[in-house]
Amino acid sequence: MGHRLRTFAPFAPFAFFVVINVFATSARAQAPANTPPNGPPDIQGIWQVLDTAAWDLLDHGASLGVPAGRGVVPGNEIPYKPEALAKKRENAEKRATLDPESRCFLSGVPRITFMPFPFQIVQQADKVNILYEYNHTIRQIYMNGNPHPEGHIDWWMGDSRGRWDGNTLVIDSVD
Repeated sequence: MGHRLRTFAPFAPFAFFVVINVFATSARAQAPANTPPNGPPDIQGIWQVLDTAAWDLLDHGASLGVPAGRGVVPGNEIPYKPEALAKKRENAEKRATLDPESRCFLSGVPRITFMPFPFQIVQQADKVNILYEYNHTIRQIYMNGNPHPEGHIDWWMGDSRGRWDGNTLVIDSVD
């Protein structure tokens, strides 16, 4: 009997880890993937947009301080209202003086998401935090159903309220 124990003793730790791994794998298989305890999809993690949409959402050629690049809008067309299109063109013409980036100010929402820096999403039951590496900025999206505060809000990232519509996080932001 002692001879058998000496033969199998070196394999005991290996056998133990195999058995533990089988039980752990079956336990993980029973839990739904990427779903936190509060139900919505798990969007937590470190993200980064790898395009040039920080300069323009549509395909664009190079200009002063702006590299040429592909946009992020399917079909490369945004159905602007006439007054919004006029404002977009005015902003593009005066980019050197109007662009917050040219004066070292924060980009704001949604542009900061398209900056060439990573950001981290931390998801909680009552809010979603987006921690941007760019300028070490935090955007808090409150998920508790409360309305926006009354009056003008002078916050760089505005006030964001969110809700889940199926698997889509819908965010309403005001400034």
